[in-house]
Amino acid sequence: MKLTRTRLAVCALLALPATALAMPAQYVGPTPWTGAYIGAHAGINQSSASGLNTENSLTAGVSGGYRMALANSTAAPIILGGEVFADLNAQATHNANVSYGSDVIGVDLMAGYPLGEDQALLPYVKVGLGNLQATGDLGGSDIGGRLGIGLKYHVRPRLSVGVQWMTQDANSISNDNFTVGVDYALPMG
Repeated sequence: MKLTRTRLAVCALLALPATALAMPAQYVGPTPWTGAYIGAHAGINQSSASGLNTENSLTAGVSGGYRMALANSTAAPIILGGEVFADLNAQATHNANVSYGSDVIGVDLMAGYPLGEDQALLPYVKVGLGNLQATGDLGGSDIGGRLGIGLKYHVRPRLSVGVQWMTQDANSISNDNFTVGVDYALPMG
């Protein structure tokens, strides 16, 4: 099931920016989605380790990054960006005497396409790498690939809210995070 979900996410990731590759890319001026930003998110983490039950716990994290817009022949530009993040996933009891959680830090790349007359809605895909550090009864860390999808909405000129799903497989531990969050666009210039 994880393999099928991973393949589906990779196909979605490759399909979104494919249209941008067929068109000449050029930088476009500021849109609601360009520039530096910081953000915070919280939600539910679903984690599993080899031989243990899958359980839910709370997750919270912070992120920061930069997005730019590439012009194309349609009304809205393609949005591309990079982000650094840190996620703290609380511990949960997975089997009778095994309780663990995880902390993850890493980098993600994103591609999105603004929708709406004012381009206030941004569906996007992400791909990245994260260093997953097991906490509690499990130890060790491993770097694993991350995939995800999300949707952001501008509620104010510098403020956006969003929902996101990210999945990561790192050796013997897998994480799925379902979060809601807020981003603040930093002033430019």
